Amino acid sequence: MSEIIDLNNAVLAAAIDRTLVSILQGEVVVVAAEHAYMYLCDAFNPTAVERIHTLRGDKPGTSAQVLVGNVSAVSGVAGDFDSEWQLLAEKFWPGLLTMQLAPHSGLNWNLGDDRTLGEFALRIPNREFIAELLKRSGPLAAASASVLGSGPSRELNSVPALLSQVGVCVDEGTLPEGAVSTVLRRAIIGGEGGIELVRAGAISLEQLQAVLPSVVLAQ
Repeated sequence: MSEIIDLNNAVLAAAIDRTLVSILQGEVVVVAAEHAYMYLCDAFNPTAVERIHTLRGDKPGTSAQVLVGNVSAVSGVAGDFDSEWQLLAEKFWPGLLTMQLAPHSGLNWNLGDDRTLGEFALRIPNREFIAELLKRSGPLAAASASVLGSGPSRELNSVPALLSQVGVCVDEGTLPEGAVSTVLRRAIIGGEGGIELVRAGAISLEQLQAVLPSVVLAQ
């Protein structure tokens, strides 16, 4: 049976401790990001990652995204996080910027694609509870707590998972509506330069180019 933590009536540190225990036990937890509730689990626990995909009804080969708590953690999971990415990270993280990066070859994880895609989506969210959780948990696999093809769950009672299917659920009430994250990737995975805007969202091309003029729209 899942435990629901009402963050309005809970001590932040205690709520983080309880959520960490659930993650370390290999459970999927439900936590709010900026504009949607998310399924989270240990990025290095393939059974838990697969449970996220099952809850969402994802197609085979779908890769979960990864969330980290600070920029210094990125170099531990990505092999191509160079000075260009660093400039963008310093300006837009934490926040709604997603980078498609090449994982280190030695990483022992499976985000759902069996490492066939050669890249993974990574960002640092900008919301207090999840940000503090990530500072202690290390990299977490993440996906929207909704069924594939449906809109984001902005309230906990809109999350389709049964309470028996997840561990801790952290209730932050109704989340505000907002733009999706902006997604960037390299034209050549793992290469240098050639950063492209794949999806415009909360951050515009103009804002990106003000920091890194070489960013272009993907063809």
